Amino acid sequence: MLRGDLKTSDDDLIRRAQALDPGALAELYDRYFDGIYRYAYTRIGHQADAEDLTEQVFLKMVDSIHTYRPRQGAGFSSWLYRIAHNLVVDRYRRAGREAVALADHLEDRTPRTNPELMFQTSEDRRRLFDAMQQLTPEQQQLIALRFIDNLDVDEVARIMKRRPGAVHSMQHRALASLNRLMSQVDSAEARRA
Repeated sequence: MLRGDLKTSDDDLIRRAQALDPGALAELYDRYFDGIYRYAYTRIGHQADAEDLTEQVFLKMVDSIHTYRPRQGAGFSSWLYRIAHNLVVDRYRRAGREAVALADHLEDRTPRTNPELMFQTSEDRRRLFDAMQQLTPEQQQLIALRFIDNLDVDEVARIMKRRPGAVHSMQHRALASLNRLMSQVDSAEARRA
């Protein structure tokens, strides 16, 4: 489906969902569940908690869909991701934690037939996870949205309530920091070996 078709389809679905049409609500759920779940999982790091948070996002969607008004440039998915972001922030605030954990979010794409590659990929994931834990929560969120959920800069900007140029700059700094941190991890491991 082309992006324009998806928007038109979303507009129609949203109108129907605002009238509490169960079919439209179910279709919005089906359309956005995977992305919202991935986002929740990358921010929380535990499957059951991510499932609970994803459920809360869609319950909140149903409760407040009547208030949704498309703004110029802000799509429905941005609205949903903002709900998810707010719930994650609330969760950490309630737990009294400031640092947002980034889970071992990478899908397990390890070749099962080659134990050496399995170990190497697992080690790479661990190193990446360790390095990402040292980024700011905002940098973790940006990396999750851009590279795990594959959202474009404009959509990330809407979710994070930033200008696209600021997102580009933040992404550049986050990737530079991540590269530096990965190099430090590599150097430390080389010294131990």
